[in-house]
Formats: sequence, structure tokens, C-alpha cells
Amino acid sequence: MQDFARQMRNLGRDQARAMRDKARSEAAKRKEEYLGARVPKELRDRVIAEAEALGVPVSILIRNVLEQAFGAQKAQGAMPRAEQVKPRPTFPQVIGWERIVLNRSMPCASCATDIEAGASVALGFAVPGEDHVILCAKCKELA
Repeated sequence: MQDFARQMRNLGRDQARAMRDKARSEAAKRKEEYLGARVPKELRDRVIAEAEALGVPVSILIRNVLEQAFGAQKAQGAMPRAEQVKPRPTFPQVIGWERIVLNRSMPCASCATDIEAGASVALGFAVPGEDHVILCAKCKELA
């Protein structure tokens, strides 16, 4: 009987170990890469000030600007000039996003376009005391 209990315990440990290893492997695949850059102090100070004004972390502001710059490059076939790159709209009150299907028509919080009932939208859950945010599919790509 003790052998059977030992075998079951070992089997359980092996299965738990396999599940943990799989979870770690999946998490490692999702991790984003780090990119560092040296910039003049004036530019660094401007980036930090802009991030604070928008209420977002500096890394998110930089990521959004880079994504917008390279997204524009694909569409135009050339790298846009730096003064054309503007940070994407941010919603600092949003703590998380969820994809939902609207039950009734609503305006997009970013572009004010009416979104019809039945459309798939992004719902931004806000911190307590703030309004939730509804974004159309186009604006969610930019957020």
C-alpha cells in the first residue's frame, strides 16, 4: 500500500513539475525584449515631462511612439519625420481592457464615432470613481 501511495505522490509531483515547466516556457515566450538608447539630456527631460503629462510610464510612451512611427513607415513606405510622430491617446483611468460585444449603440471615447449594437469593442475598466471607456476597433489599435 505504501508503494502505491509513493507512486501516486511521485506521479503527482511529476505532473505538477511538467505543468510548471510548461507555464514558465509560455511566459518566457510572451516576454518582451528590452531596447536601450542613449539620448541627449534635453530629449530625455522632454520625454519624461510628456509621459508625466499624459499619466503614462515613460516606457509605454516610447513604445507607443515607436509603434506609431514604424506603423506609419509600413503604410507610407518610408520612415516618417520625427515631428510627424505624436503619442497615441491614452486613458490613464483605465486599469485594464476587455473585448466585448455592444448591446446598444455607443460613441467611441476616442474618435466619437457611433458604434452600432453588436459590434466588437474594447471596454476599458476604470479606477473607482472614473468612467469606463469604450473604444472602436480602429481606436483600440492606436491606444
